[in-house]
Amino acid sequence: MSDQKRIEKVISSLDLGYSDIYQGDNVRELTMEAKLDTLELAAQMKDIDEAINFSVFSSLGAKHPSAEIYSIDFPSDFRASIYLLLGGYYRQAILCLRNWFEIRLAGIYYGFVSCSTLEYESWKSGTAKGVFGRTLIHRLFARAEFQKADRRLNLKHRLKKLYLELSAFTHGAGLGRYDLQSETDNVPRFNSHSVDLWFNLTSRVFSEVVICFLQAYSKNAISSLEKKELKCLYRMIPSQYQEELKSRGIF
Repeated sequence: MSDQKRIEKVISSLDLGYSDIYQGDNVRELTMEAKLDTLELAAQMKDIDEAINFSVFSSLGAKHPSAEIYSIDFPSDFRASIYLLLGGYYRQAILCLRNWFEIRLAGIYYGFVSCSTLEYESWKSGTAKGVFGRTLIHRLFARAEFQKADRRLNLKHRLKKLYLELSAFTHGAGLGRYDLQSETDNVPRFNSHSVDLWFNLTSRVFSEVVICFLQAYSKNAISSLEKKELKCLYRMIPSQYQEELKSRGIF
């Protein structure tokens, strides 16, 4: 069998044509056509997320947990989520959103709350169990900065609620409720409703990550952002969080 035939067999087996190849019948192309505005906003969020991490890297150093975890995690779970979305793998794309949310909060925990080099290195090397999920969220509020933010923004409840919603997709609990593949026939298909659901969750994760980085690192979290990126960030977050930026003199 020729290499070309072998390649075609792999493509056929994995239904890659329906995700990427077949003219007029692939998810990527149809998503780009129908949801270009959504994808542009998601790409802007991705750029700002990366700029925030570069800000921490530039301000606090390459070995700071938030900066280092990001470099280890690159390409990020957020990038992977967009890629999966464009292939029609909607549940998996949402699972990556949860990973993105959790890994960003883990960086804040190790770099701002725990501040224990031993604990961080043990987690990173796999010799000690890390904190995750609701325990991770709870531990952030050991710091006064997060306690004060909670009183102003009801932040702990927001973080836990979002994590719970994202976690529902891990074990399939949201499948019947959200019907992510209502327009499919056992191959990847474009589903407008699923893209909208994904974007809603993406916007919320983005907003919570931004506000948590600001609580932990203040202006060090946004030192590398250009003026147009700050304006874009401002437009993308809830009004309550916009007021938080104003109170910090960012706007």
